[in-house]
Amino acid sequence: MTVVPLDPASPASHAVGIDFDQTLVAHDDGWQDGRIYGKPIPGAIESLHALNKVRSVFIMTARPRRFHPAVAGWLRTHTGLETIVDEDPERAYWQGDCLLVTNKKLGAAVYIDDRAIRFTGDWASALTDARHAIGLPPVPHRTARDPEADLAHRFPDRC
Repeated sequence: MTVVPLDPASPASHAVGIDFDQTLVAHDDGWQDGRIYGKPIPGAIESLHALNKVRSVFIMTARPRRFHPAVAGWLRTHTGLETIVDEDPERAYWQGDCLLVTNKKLGAAVYIDDRAIRFTGDWASALTDARHAIGLPPVPHRTARDPEADLAHRFPDRC
């Protein structure tokens, strides 16, 4: 794993990004029109507090913006931490003492997300993991002289 130490010259090194749904909050009863009803995943709140002591923390959600105040409310209720909703369309980094709720992938030292695939520099492995994650069978091993032609074969243009 890549180590990203705190560096005053690197704003991304100051933050940790944490996904909200199924990473901090459990949704055992499904989506339910976006209602936020779940309990914290065991260990999530304690871990969030530990990370917040050493870095700025932002909470990412793919939920539409109209749900962000409710996400912030859930976080306040369950963590006791001051939480704000991201209102800055130009924000690229987060360096604050409170939690920030956003739908942007801000610069960060690390991300914690239940649906992530760790990229290690090997696209063949990443592609295999991605195909598996979206329910596709593995691609039979082929020897391709032209990597672009091989990728075009695996992912034909759909537009």
